[in-house]
Amino acid sequence: MGFEVKGMEATIAKFQRAATASDGAIKRAVKAGGKIVAEKLKDKAPVDTGALRDSIKPSAVKYNAADGYYCEVKPVGNHPATGEPLAKIGNILEYGRSYGRTQKAPLGWFHPTVRAAEGEALEAMQKELDKQMG
Repeated sequence: MGFEVKGMEATIAKFQRAATASDGAIKRAVKAGGKIVAEKLKDKAPVDTGALRDSIKPSAVKYNAADGYYCEVKPVGNHPATGEPLAKIGNILEYGRSYGRTQKAPLGWFHPTVRAAEGEALEAMQKELDKQMG
């Protein structure tokens, strides 16, 4: 005596649709969190010409098995006047420079700002997930 299961195809299809939808929802949520962090970093960035502040952007959402979904928020491009990478300038402002003719004390603006924005970024991500997943 055997048994017969009916309707499994529809259930499997429903799970597959949910998995596909959740992938897109997660990407949108990560992007929303990245935008919050970028805004906070722009607000706190040291400003001389404004090039560093204006270059801070969230990257496209990426995925790897070790980290899951993520986006990098960082300065991109080069300084318009000097050609120096803006990420290098941001690094010097964050950690300082103890060599050369222009020594610079660290400002420590980047990492504290990211830590302070964490809660708001997580809230934005949760809100986006709730909106997408219903």
